[in-house]
Amino acid sequence: MSTDLLEAPAAIAPSADLLTLIVAEIRPETHDVKTFVFHPEGGVPPYRAGQSMTLKLAIGGETLFRTFSLASAPDASGTIAMTIKAHATGQATRWLHDELAVGARLEARSPKGRFTIEGRTTEKLALVSAGSGASPLMAMLRHLAATAPDTDIYWLHAARTPRDILFARELAALQARMPHLKVAMVVSRPEPGWFGFSGRLGRRMVSVALPDYGRREVFCCGPTGFMDEARLIHAAEGGARDLFHIEHFGAVTPVAPPPVPVDAPAEGYAVTLGDKSFTAQPGETLLQAATRQTIVIPCGCASGMCGTCRVSLVSGAVEMQHDGGISPEEEAQGYILACSSRPRSDVTIAL
Repeated sequence: MSTDLLEAPAAIAPSADLLTLIVAEIRPETHDVKTFVFHPEGGVPPYRAGQSMTLKLAIGGETLFRTFSLASAPDASGTIAMTIKAHATGQATRWLHDELAVGARLEARSPKGRFTIEGRTTEKLALVSAGSGASPLMAMLRHLAATAPDTDIYWLHAARTPRDILFARELAALQARMPHLKVAMVVSRPEPGWFGFSGRLGRRMVSVALPDYGRREVFCCGPTGFMDEARLIHAAEGGARDLFHIEHFGAVTPVAPPPVPVDAPAEGYAVTLGDKSFTAQPGETLLQAATRQTIVIPCGCASGMCGTCRVSLVSGAVEMQHDGGISPEEEAQGYILACSSRPRSDVTIAL
């Protein structure tokens, strides 16, 4: 957890980095998962395998911001891809599946994120995923297949049924090209003809499917409970905490906020965002204040991990307490996380 008191850098007001994406292809993967291939106008922005992008979606008169991992790896194709599951109650994912068509145009923020294969520190890797959490890990694997095919990798993927397994054919093809790639699949609802692992993720299962799990650097993505269990098993097998990496967009247990300064004004602080103004009460984050007053700031985890709510601090001062969702370089450029920043003066921010 990082806590900093930040003031807007003099003469710095970072501009929005919105891109225009044109839908080039839509591929069904399973009954509720599709891959969307986009052609960015002006070329593909630089990114690293495992990073994510935030889409700006106009749905039903609302503007929604949703962050998805990139399933593609940087290459010369001129496209990027997202593999997205349509959730039954997910307004944005259902719209993407039901309404988005080839040729449509969307706006998006540039790729970002610290969950990237380039941050690995060892040569023995484990990619552990559940459901659509396979998406950023496939980006990593595609990148390694192109740049380091001899890497020692275990892939462990969990799905509900055999029909829900993602990228099965491609994984089989990659195994033919990558001599040290081993793949294990586990389903919670096996069907007739299934001969792989079945049940829930557990230490005994992992010891069979991935015998040296505790000695590998792990990249993990999936539901919170799944990632928590995978982390506990890794630790129980002797794995070092700094060798276990997760990607997280969902809500997590909030940490205790810092105490409200005794000199904070009772009426709170004035916040300006574009042509909108609102008030942040003492101790309230910028995101909490904006949400309370029905002003939209893009957000994902709301806990300082994913970086979706990154905004520019144009003027004023904030205290920011985050959990790795923003880099020191971004802070130096004048960016803050709205979910983790509490005003310490009147402030102006920009998306």
